[in-house]
Amino acid sequence: MPTYTEAIKFEEAAPQGTIRLVRSGEFYRAYDHSAWLFCCCIAEYKVMRKYVKTLKRDVYYIGFPEKSLFNNIGERTSSKTDFGFDISLTAEETPAEEAYETWKATVQAEESSKGDYNALPMAGADAEREVLRRLREYPLESKSMVECAVFLSELRKLLSNQ
Repeated sequence: MPTYTEAIKFEEAAPQGTIRLVRSGEFYRAYDHSAWLFCCCIAEYKVMRKYVKTLKRDVYYIGFPEKSLFNNIGERTSSKTDFGFDISLTAEETPAEEAYETWKATVQAEESSKGDYNALPMAGADAEREVLRRLREYPLESKSMVECAVFLSELRKLLSNQ
């Protein structure tokens, strides 16, 4: 599984009109320009924006399970790469580059998954409702297994504070 730095470097080397998908565990992710192209040309996914300290900038990405990869790309051609797959778009379906910066400006920054459960202790039904709310809002499809494990640990702490 490549680091953010490796994935972004790989993404930046993508030929024009190509969506680069990077394998991340049992998921595929598209970063920055590829995420934008994927959302514009193939399917809408929730886009995450995360500040990466090693890159000193925001990274934009989408993710989806490995099993749904070929359901998404339709009749487009794909080729295997060192990190995942490249999907080739036709010139007609590739949007104007000016729209990329506008798209980036619309993506909200990812909130930390670190819970605020220590701020106000909850009890009983309130804690359970809060856990259900967080489960519904958590973008599982774009998280790594480690991030999901941390999230579940936080939910357990929230329930054990009762």
